[in-house]
Amino acid sequence: MKRWVILLLVVVLVAGIAVPALAAGNRPPKRMPFNLVGWVMAVDTGTATVTVEVVRGNRVVKPFIGKTVTVQVTAATRLLRRAEPEAVPITLADLQVGDAVSVHGVLSGDVWTASRITVGAKLSGQP
Repeated sequence: MKRWVILLLVVVLVAGIAVPALAAGNRPPKRMPFNLVGWVMAVDTGTATVTVEVVRGNRVVKPFIGKTVTVQVTAATRLLRRAEPEAVPITLADLQVGDAVSVHGVLSGDVWTASRITVGAKLSGQP
């Protein structure tokens, strides 16, 4: 009887150690909100992506300043153009290379997904 109790205790301890360690490798990438401002370098309506040269942004974006990032556009992404008195909706095809944009979204792993892209961001410098 003692052997069975000891064997059961060993199996439970091993399972208690192994299961969390195995599960850690299957976690999805951390989702981090980002805000960036930059210049549109390319628009691909076929893959629904916008490549942006980053000028400034929040702490998530800081390592990418001066580099380009490719942002995924989904059906839920709001695309807007600043106009007075308020922003007006646009389509992905309305974005042009050289547009100054602000982009808000989520970075998950190495995938940038936009929740909103607004044309007409205030930038200093030239594209």
